[in-house]
Amino acid sequence: MHIRRAFNPSGKLSKRGFDASEWRAFSIVAVSTTILLLAVLGATAYPTEVSQPQGDRSEQVSLSRKNAIVNAAEKAGPAVVNVTVTQTRIVRERSIFDDFWGFYFPPREYRRQVQSMGSGVIFSPEGYILTNEHVVHGATEIRVTLTSGEEYEGNLVGFDEATDLAVIRIEGENLPCARLGDSDDLLIGEWAIAIGNPFGYLLDDPNPTVTAGVISALNRDIKREAGQYKYYRKLIQTDAAINPGNSGGPLVNADGEVIGINAFIFTSSRGSEGIGFAIPINRAKVVIRDLLEYGEVVKPWIGVHVQRITPVLAQSLGLPVRSGVIVADLELSSPAEKGGVRRGDVILSVEGEKINRLSDWELTTSLARAGEEIDLEILRQGKKQTLTIVPEKSPIQVSDRSADKLGLVVSSVDRVIASHLGLESREGVVVLSVAANSPAERWGLEKGDVIQQIGRYRINGINDYNRLLKSLRPGDKISLLIKRHGRLFFMTVQV
Repeated sequence: MHIRRAFNPSGKLSKRGFDASEWRAFSIVAVSTTILLLAVLGATAYPTEVSQPQGDRSEQVSLSRKNAIVNAAEKAGPAVVNVTVTQTRIVRERSIFDDFWGFYFPPREYRRQVQSMGSGVIFSPEGYILTNEHVVHGATEIRVTLTSGEEYEGNLVGFDEATDLAVIRIEGENLPCARLGDSDDLLIGEWAIAIGNPFGYLLDDPNPTVTAGVISALNRDIKREAGQYKYYRKLIQTDAAINPGNSGGPLVNADGEVIGINAFIFTSSRGSEGIGFAIPINRAKVVIRDLLEYGEVVKPWIGVHVQRITPVLAQSLGLPVRSGVIVADLELSSPAEKGGVRRGDVILSVEGEKINRLSDWELTTSLARAGEEIDLEILRQGKKQTLTIVPEKSPIQVSDRSADKLGLVVSSVDRVIASHLGLESREGVVVLSVAANSPAERWGLEKGDVIQQIGRYRINGINDYNRLLKSLRPGDKISLLIKRHGRLFFMTVQV
């Protein structure tokens, strides 16, 4: 007979086994006891899930939502402004007969007020705002709106067309301002937050839009188009969405520091496709300093013309380097000539920055300042040397100049300016600037043009130019002899 162990009070073995009903009862009791024990143990192991107050959970969720992007937007966002610009544009009504009778019956012109919008960022408690030059170009009125909804009249402090930067100012109290960071200390892949006003006030709301991405690339060079004075070198590329209206707004890092000024995008759909570019803030700092002190950017003049070293050129000249730049020419009485630079010198570095491409040379020298020494490391006849150069103000900036009723600022062409501009002759006057919406702009005159003749009279200097200009009367039709990029041509205009 099979003996089973069974529980009994005496502790002795029972010679009778469990029947079916007893076994089921025992199993139910055992399972129930086990479930109860597990429940007790679970409550002991995870007491916070049961007893956590609702307020603590809400606080934890709120803290988890405040990531680096939110913190950056809270720091820099209040300093971002909307810039509304009013421009006066000249509209010309043309007809199919203009090619035949346009000289005798010029097209009708009328002025039209147009508005455009952009963004900017307050970088000083005194109300100074940094934006793009193309945002305020040709402005007759500037209105600045803060995130609080307050509106101010903006005054243009100065601009620099080459770097596409401008500074405007508003008069206010307790103005928020953003902190400028260091664009030389960026990492590819780190957070990049673009803040601005895309497409203006779509919802009639002064608060800016925040878009996030990463630093996609650094030191991006954009090829300059013919006749374009802006140079976009060493730019920050980001995939943070940038759209029309974002121009002039800040690109900030995860600490809320401004690392760049949003400038433009590459797009095939006129919208953001994740390829945007910003001007590094360290370059903007140099421009800001000049604009606040002088009202314009003081261009450093070194007076050296360089060309890229190619493998073929290096081989033909017997150079031990296969890249970089070589001095092709020097300007007359230039700082480079005074500092001992010679034709054929290979420039290896400027102030410790290696020069591998033409764009490296252009950018490095543009950041130099007049009167401040810079060191050039050169290679001459196989030996390295260090030369100290003291850049000066551009000879055009220090020349005698005259503003006229045509919207031109011109200067005489002396020996140094002729060498600086690469002119073979000292005849005429050189155009230093062309005012927006002026007769000269409508005619198509450009900065750098040399006016050598008005009508039948040759121009030998600024005195001849002013005398001939005074003799003109409204409605007079005249021809100008212009030299542009080494080519002469006539331009017929009506005063």
